[in-house]
Amino acid sequence: MRRVKINVFNNDYFIKTDADEEYVSQIADYLEKKLKEASPGMDSISAPRPFLLATLIIADDYFKLKRDFEEFKNRAEERSKSLVEMLDNSIKSIETFIPQREERGEKG
Repeated sequence: MRRVKINVFNNDYFIKTDADEEYVSQIADYLEKKLKEASPGMDSISAPRPFLLATLIIADDYFKLKRDFEEFKNRAEERSKSLVEMLDNSIKSIETFIPQREERGEKG
């Protein structure tokens, strides 16, 4: 575990983490963006350390869930495409084996 420096609302914080420094920065940037949305016009805020850590953990949970959802969605889309292809191929195969009514001398 190492110490990583983040800056939220012009305040430097050091946190201990095993996560990649760039990832931690993304989470801190996301947190700061949301804080600015919630309190427009504020340039600085002093948050108690436990509150900051809790919000970082919640943001990390959100990032992980978002990543997991995107992976699930991509897998589901790929499986759906595969199933549609299989159905299309099955229909094409059936159509080639069943003669059309006109070809068999039937009408209507």
